[in-house]
Amino acid sequence: MKIYFSHPTFTFKTKTEKECIDIIEEYLEPEDIIDPSDFGLKHDRKSELEKADAVVGMAVSYRLTYAVWKEMKMAKQEDAKLYTFMVENKENIGPLVKGVPENVKTLSKKESKKFSYEITKEDYQEGFMTSLIGSRGSRF
Repeated sequence: MKIYFSHPTFTFKTKTEKECIDIIEEYLEPEDIIDPSDFGLKHDRKSELEKADAVVGMAVSYRLTYAVWKEMKMAKQEDAKLYTFMVENKENIGPLVKGVPENVKTLSKKESKKFSYEITKEDYQEGFMTSLIGSRGSRF
């Protein structure tokens, strides 16, 4: 089974992404994981989605960003299985559930942009503070 791992760009190449991939490998035992952080957003993601038998979408704080929801919706149209990772931060990952829970909100482009900014603004401020006082660690 090939799995496409759809997750917000602010989680690309983070500890959270790595931990999620480890859990996907352990519990779903895919033959391959397609990770968009390996090829970027300008790549033809639709063709990558078409190769997948399942899509795991990351919900952060019970929200699916617009791009993640859009990829999950495309996959559903191709009859791929859907799973959702419930993530709060790098210390609070999981569970991985089948389908999309009813209490998960799907965000519009505008809502996603605002949500992503709110999530990452502390990390950007942290980057500045790190240069002054040392690292405290990011959310993801």
